[in-house]
Amino acid sequence: MREQTWTIDSIAHALPHPLTRQKFLAEINLAPVDQLSMIVDKWVRFVEQWEAGRDHVEQLRDHFKEHGHLPASYEASLIDVTDKVLEDAERIRRGAA
Repeated sequence: MREQTWTIDSIAHALPHPLTRQKFLAEINLAPVDQLSMIVDKWVRFVEQWEAGRDHVEQLRDHFKEHGHLPASYEASLIDVTDKVLEDAERIRRGAA
């Protein structure tokens, strides 16, 4: 893991995709002050999980490049994000009303 202290800038630069970065910055900028710590902690966990999985992804990519398929032992799994999507939609609806 990282040895340096996380900052808003370092979190934003560590995010893997521009849309993810945009979502992070919007959440930080629109958060009530008393919720900032919770939101920063959530995004730090996201970045740390992303970084922890990077080596595994690189190994899968290398295997695919060499063999044309993923390893037989690889199992993909779906992540149910229904609750998160519904929460976001409700938050947007309340904000738009």
